[in-house]
Amino acid sequence: MARVAFIQFTMIDNLGPMILCAELKRHGHEAEIVIAPEEPGYQRRLRANPPDILAFSCTTGAHLIALKEIARLKPVFPNAIVVMGGPHPTYFPEVVRTNGIDVICRGDGEEAMVDLANAIDSGSDFTHVENLWVKIDGEVFENPLRLLNQDLDSIAFPDREFYHRYRSVRVYPSKLFIASRGCPFECSFCFNHSLKKMYEGKGRYVRHRSPENVVEEVATVKKDWKWLKTPYFADDSFLLDKKWVEEFSELYHKRIGLPFLCQIRADLLDEDIAKTIKAAGCHLVSLGVESGNDFLREEVLGKTVTREQIESAAEILKKHNILFRTYNMLCLPGETLDMALETVSINVKIRADCPWASIVQPYPRTQLGQYVVEHGLLNADFNMTKMSASFFKGTLFNLPEKKEIENLQKLFYAAVKWRIPPRVLKRLVKLPHNPLFEAVFRITYLLNTARAYRMPLWFTAWLAFEMRKLYTEN
Repeated sequence: MARVAFIQFTMIDNLGPMILCAELKRHGHEAEIVIAPEEPGYQRRLRANPPDILAFSCTTGAHLIALKEIARLKPVFPNAIVVMGGPHPTYFPEVVRTNGIDVICRGDGEEAMVDLANAIDSGSDFTHVENLWVKIDGEVFENPLRLLNQDLDSIAFPDREFYHRYRSVRVYPSKLFIASRGCPFECSFCFNHSLKKMYEGKGRYVRHRSPENVVEEVATVKKDWKWLKTPYFADDSFLLDKKWVEEFSELYHKRIGLPFLCQIRADLLDEDIAKTIKAAGCHLVSLGVESGNDFLREEVLGKTVTREQIESAAEILKKHNILFRTYNMLCLPGETLDMALETVSINVKIRADCPWASIVQPYPRTQLGQYVVEHGLLNADFNMTKMSASFFKGTLFNLPEKKEIENLQKLFYAAVKWRIPPRVLKRLVKLPHNPLFEAVFRITYLLNTARAYRMPLWFTAWLAFEMRKLYTEN
């Protein structure tokens, strides 16, 4: 059997590695997850039984943290195959040529990682495993993607066993679940359109697990994790299939009975579906507003949701006593301070319960990434090493009112919840960036997160402190 260690840097449960661990173990291999920030001495423990594969699941920006760790680990485990999977190598497979990386996995990884582990265990060739790019003595074998798995129920439940050793995850009251794969929409800031093109002709792109399968997994986690209070369904859009939602809601209400969270699109919500998810126990939905400016939201971001649909969805949610968190972006290409203030204004109007704003990241190879290059909005020296793993650091765009909009991001929650008048906001954000703005952001972010996830404020503050150590070092 092969031994696999997944190294992660976020102190939350990570669905990708959990699913891969489960599949590897089901096929007779050993697999575990290590949260590096919570176990600084994990290398000593792994040396007692060295892994055959060191694996990293990375988003763009966060991949820089992984590359630093790979540079430290490679001399310690010279015989281990280093594999990078997740969104970053899926869209930037050339990262395989980076020193220290032996293999990258593109797209869905369950079958590919099992094939790799089987090959390592038997000592056979793995240079032609689909979904993998393999580097041997500098030569890269670029393999195609395999067909999409159309039966998601056939995939093992995520293996959460190893998170019991880490207090931050063990006592975290929300656990991640996913009921579907794929999104039919074409937002310009998302890689989804690229992934659909990559998998064209490889099978149906949007797929659902059966309601019975999802509820069975939640029931298992509820039994094993006494701290569970709020299951969180991380699907891109939980309401894509209304019949599925109805069947799921009935089963979930009968078997689980816990408040849950999910992500929705405003244009998919109506009275009937709101009643259905409320009766099932929906506590909060995350709703993508993105921008209050119609041109930025619809033309630049490609979000085909109108202001009227956002306002209607908010009204329905208020009527049925479902809390909603709004996702908003600031420092958008071409955005002025007045445009950014429109985003504050729409959140005030819809009375967002948990308004949340990030600073947009110019991910290359997205439609938005192409847009900013074509319009000359990036500094000439831009490259991916300048991207942050955090959504809250300064923008890389050239904007006339850049500093003012960055300041507005720090004050966003306060501006919406306390209804600070626009004329006052304009004066505030023109001040130099200062520790007070950072303090307001940190405090209001804690309030926002605590309410959304039904967490005690002290625990939210502790977790934020632990995460701050990670992101301030990278």
